[in-house]
Amino acid sequence: MKPEFCNTINLTHNKKKSEIVLNFSHLYTEHNFTTKDGVLTDVSAQVVEPVASVLLTREGAIALTNLMNRIVKDWESDPNE
Repeated sequence: MKPEFCNTINLTHNKKKSEIVLNFSHLYTEHNFTTKDGVLTDVSAQVVEPVASVLLTREGAIALTNLMNRIVKDWESDPNE
């Protein structure tokens, strides 16, 4: 089943640094149990499920950065905390 949320963000850019890709993924550990000679063994593996990818131009990345900075700055003056 495809995850509905992400806990990992990967950021890459092209060679010209004119476009940025944000990859959102859900990273988790999958557990598979086996028994051998009466001993239960956990064989675990890291699994990455892609959630979404966003392609931004340089200008879009700058605008997103400015927006996120503004939001975080507003958190500092939140009267509800």
